[in-house]
Amino acid sequence: MHSGTLCITAVLAIASTGCLTTPASETGWTRRARDARPKACGQSAVIEDMEDGDSRVLVREGRGGYWFTSVDNEGSIFTSPSGQFKMGEPGRGGSKHAAHMTGTMAPAGWSVYALMGFSIADPKAAYDASRYAGISFWAKGPGHIRFKLPDAYTSPGGGHCTDCYNDFGIELALTADWQKYTIPFEWLAQQPGWGDPRPEVEKAGLFEIQWQFGSRGRNFDIWVDDIEFVCGVEGAP
Repeated sequence: MHSGTLCITAVLAIASTGCLTTPASETGWTRRARDARPKACGQSAVIEDMEDGDSRVLVREGRGGYWFTSVDNEGSIFTSPSGQFKMGEPGRGGSKHAAHMTGTMAPAGWSVYALMGFSIADPKAAYDASRYAGISFWAKGPGHIRFKLPDAYTSPGGGHCTDCYNDFGIELALTADWQKYTIPFEWLAQQPGWGDPRPEVEKAGLFEIQWQFGSRGRNFDIWVDDIEFVCGVEGAP
């Protein structure tokens, strides 16, 4: 179990969405993330393009962590990948690979989730992303997900939190087609009512990047490709 995805009683009131606090279609964040125009930082800012097909992100600028999946203890299951993480295929636009998770969520439970993600550095440590403005990636579903960034003050690895795991994130509604999502760090927020509250994500101390599905009783089929840091964001209303 990856304890970084715990949901507390305060956020379990919306039973139909599991760990998601507000349906993504109602927040407006999905549209804004699709409309935003990222300012690219060059190849050094590309975190992972999946094309080597292995489970390690690109080794550059102190990065080089590994992909993983995690699922609850309530009965949710992965159909792919199972065991050690393996890329799906094909990727976006005819590329070779993309990160892919499929499965079925438990119909009920205290904390229902399935996620895939990666540690940014290896050995696992805080990564300084303060020179960047946000992150962009391509994804498809369909499905509502929470995009999350465990940091030095929400991950126990940072040594600061006493009520850990309430990571900064944002809810998104993925379509059945590949779409690009650009997320400025300033858009990210913690879930209300639990954890150690913080004013903003700790950009200088990021530990992981995660995509979490939490809709009870639903099948999921989530794809992610071409992840990179961005140096600015334009055109987001």
